[in-house]
Amino acid sequence: MNTETGRYPVRPNDWIKIDNFPGWNGIEDSGYTYFYCDFGAPVLTNWFLRNGIMNAYLEVLDGNLPVLIPLPFDNYYRDNYEWLAWTEQVTCEFSFQNARFILKYNDFDVERPPLAYTFVVRYAW
Repeated sequence: MNTETGRYPVRPNDWIKIDNFPGWNGIEDSGYTYFYCDFGAPVLTNWFLRNGIMNAYLEVLDGNLPVLIPLPFDNYYRDNYEWLAWTEQVTCEFSFQNARFILKYNDFDVERPPLAYTFVVRYAW
């Protein structure tokens, strides 16, 4: 078996906002807004997409030791001043030579700036 690991750091300003994305049925939904960040992944050939294995993780540090949290990952927040609560989901998609990381808020408040994350993908074939 062959393996490869991709490490993808995303800074807050790296996220790209998508507004009014048409849903899967092609109908525009003004509330469907999210952030994404693309990375080149040459290992993702057509053959690999049909036969390979991709496992994606959010990497966090516990002291100096990395902890890998499988995607999708949901994080829960509360604003201490207004008592607002929201959920942030981070997930990923793979396509030809591309790894896309996606961040969505359950309340669709995209004026809230996204956080920095580091993602790790383990490729195997």
